[in-house]
Amino acid sequence: MPLPVLYRGCMVELAERVILPANLMLFCMGCARFGAFERVRRDLRDEFRLNAAWLALVALSIAVSAWVLFVVANMLKGSLCESGQWSLCVVMLLQLFMMNMSVALLVWLLMNLGIPWGQILPPAIAIPIIADFCLKLMPGDLTRYAFYFWYPIGDSWVTVFVRQVLPFIGYCMLMAMMNMAAFHRADRLRLT
Repeated sequence: MPLPVLYRGCMVELAERVILPANLMLFCMGCARFGAFERVRRDLRDEFRLNAAWLALVALSIAVSAWVLFVVANMLKGSLCESGQWSLCVVMLLQLFMMNMSVALLVWLLMNLGIPWGQILPPAIAIPIIADFCLKLMPGDLTRYAFYFWYPIGDSWVTVFVRQVLPFIGYCMLMAMMNMAAFHRADRLRLT
């Protein structure tokens, strides 16, 4: 199969079924929740900073791991031999990172609102899988809009930057502000 078909299959079939659940599980398991003793001795903003750094690190590491596996598999098959195909691979890496960050920021917001991650994680994993299954059967671009940041739209850098990267930057800024507001208004005594 040619590389664009494999790329599209990976982004449409594997991304929300394999890569996204791994990202969310690792993020939720490693989130910092300060206990009463730590809250007295440390600045509360340290917990927010630790979780923000952990979110970015997990999103990047899972995206790079999946991307390296995809590139190595295609190099071994011989389908990654032209220089123009590398731009498609870089677009894929960017889209995997945006997928991981966009969903993890939403999950983190729900965690900052006081919902335990054990109650958030199963629906956060199941909803994209079920939505993908249901929306594929419907006509139009519903799947593209539901999975806006990681839906494969081609290897044109200008198209990807304008249609996905710029909205992603705005989304991240909005979610960061919402996470900060939710974090600072959280009831710390209830979380212990």
